[in-house]
Amino acid sequence: MNNRKRQIISAARKLFIEKGYADTSIVDIIAAANISKGTFYNHFSSKSECLIAILEETREEAVNRRYEVALNRDLSDINVLIEQISLLMHVNRERNIVRIFESISGNTDHEVKTILEKHLILEMNWLANRFVDVFGEETRNVSFECAVYAIGMMQNALKTFLIATGQFGNPELIIRSVVRNIGYLIPHFLENQEQIITPNILQALLDKIEHKPITKELVVNQLKGFIENLTEHDSKKGYEYALFLLKELEEPNESNTIFEAVLSAFNRVFNNTSHEAEAHQISIYIWRYLDLKISVH
Repeated sequence: MNNRKRQIISAARKLFIEKGYADTSIVDIIAAANISKGTFYNHFSSKSECLIAILEETREEAVNRRYEVALNRDLSDINVLIEQISLLMHVNRERNIVRIFESISGNTDHEVKTILEKHLILEMNWLANRFVDVFGEETRNVSFECAVYAIGMMQNALKTFLIATGQFGNPELIIRSVVRNIGYLIPHFLENQEQIITPNILQALLDKIEHKPITKELVVNQLKGFIENLTEHDSKKGYEYALFLLKELEEPNESNTIFEAVLSAFNRVFNNTSHEAEAHQISIYIWRYLDLKISVH
């Protein structure tokens, strides 16, 4: 991501938090970013595209941190799952995305509604698969149903706590309680087989998610482009990490352990730079490529 685009996103995020999404205009963003109208439209076709970029960037950071939390740990450990779920909430709070979500509540913009729906489906699908890791393969047929219940309970518990106290609740305490309660409900779901989320509904939801195949070629090309855009003003260590990742990807037999050791450092060194979003995206591509290889073998 170039500096101008980063500048626009940063200005838009600040305005959306301070004024609200609806009360922020493209003119406001242009003035705050100190750019021309033409520069804005070179990067975004609308205000909603700015919002989508902010939400995508935040989710990518959370996804990367979830991968890092799970490194060398047992995926069936309920504590790992609780920590991973909490991360999205912590990232949203750190970036003050909660205020943006509040400001777009009830928004009828088609692009905004579509991206919010996509993020919700991605989160439910991720949680459904993690429930299988924690509670066993026999729960797969009801895991998505459990994810729907869990997300609904967590969101409403946190909202209720905020209404009552004026403060955000402790995500870990609420998530731990909800996940354990889901564990108690699973035998009931398995016994009664009364599902709201039937296979047809589940497939309809998954069809709304754009699936981009993650191949070695895709990751290598993305990483090469990233390296080409680095300059002498960027971190030398970051450049070395990127080259190392590229070299490992080009090896016929890559080592997952080496990738796991380097990816976290690669992400951290580009945090709070103009390359942060692309570094996160590359990391996610590599994680998913590794996941694919593991599932194939």
